[in-house]
Amino acid sequence: MVKALRIVVTLLMGSTPCWGLAACGSSDGGAVGGAWGGGGQTGGSGGGGQVPCDGSETLDLDGVFALDAKFSFTFGSRPGGAVTVCPVDQTSEGSFLGLVRITQQAGSTSIQSEAVVCTLQLPVISAGVGECDPGATNLVYAGLEFPQSLIDACPVAALASSVGTLAGLGKGSGFALQRLTFTIGTDKTGDAMPTWQMDKPGCGMSDIQVGRTEQCSQDCVSDCGGLVDDDHDGWPGVTVHVCGLTEEDMQQKVPCNAETPTEPGTTIQGRAMLDLQVDPLLSGTTVSSCEVSGDLDAAIRYNVVGADLYLSTMPISVTSAIKSLPLYTVNKGDSRFRLVRIDGKHGSADWSPDFGDPLGTCKTVIARQNELR
Repeated sequence: MVKALRIVVTLLMGSTPCWGLAACGSSDGGAVGGAWGGGGQTGGSGGGGQVPCDGSETLDLDGVFALDAKFSFTFGSRPGGAVTVCPVDQTSEGSFLGLVRITQQAGSTSIQSEAVVCTLQLPVISAGVGECDPGATNLVYAGLEFPQSLIDACPVAALASSVGTLAGLGKGSGFALQRLTFTIGTDKTGDAMPTWQMDKPGCGMSDIQVGRTEQCSQDCVSDCGGLVDDDHDGWPGVTVHVCGLTEEDMQQKVPCNAETPTEPGTTIQGRAMLDLQVDPLLSGTTVSSCEVSGDLDAAIRYNVVGADLYLSTMPISVTSAIKSLPLYTVNKGDSRFRLVRIDGKHGSADWSPDFGDPLGTCKTVIARQNELR
């Protein structure tokens, strides 16, 4: 392995993305950084244009909204990995799109919500093999590509509900929604989510043949029974494709054989099996009955529970893959959200949202996301 090699991790989402997760949390179950936002400012995910709405002075949030969010990350490295984030303390932005149905009785300051994840996109990260060498010039562009089965699964599997309150019934009143907890690839949450036990004999850095098949590794995964094949591909948890290309790979249009990684292909190729949790907390201000904006707080938690990855035709162990993934810390105060009504009420845009068809509605939100900004 060449020490001068530098890796740039690019999160590739496909045409209708779902969860853009390459490395967004501690693979031993720890939460990442702890937050996606901060202290109650307005402005949404960058302000956006004025949302059409009638002149009613009494707030009525009952209906369907698209959720557009922007968040800021700083990245760190786990000790002992094959790669290190380089340069140190990089910062970059990611985005989140969702669908939220709010229920509010007339004249009430209490609200209920149901929500669907449509996309979660994480930013570009650069890293070097071994110790950080900012002067390294050889690059590999690596990323996670979401198979269509996972893209289609997210709006159906990643559902959440919550309750909240309004500070009043006039425009400019405070808005607070309790955490929405989404999971995919597991029916567990938090510390109960299945994890890869890298310190157990037979599950470590040199155990390259373990965790590479469609069977969950009972000896290495803490709770195989807690995994759910939400993308219905026969592998534990949910599966993402890993593709890493050198400039030469890209010039020669070398294919990434993620599903058959022993075949000649890109410099890095294969798949990783994950379970995922994200729990956004929304706190902000009502602009009108058609718009809410404010700060976003969240933790993302994920665990690699298997991997079939190759670097230059050499297999990489699950533990090596876990240790090489960077840690994400959210920069509080720099992350924002915006809820925009899309059901046609109060003169708003009508995107014909249908919670009975979350995949179809999410595709509409994704296609029209620029109208939210």
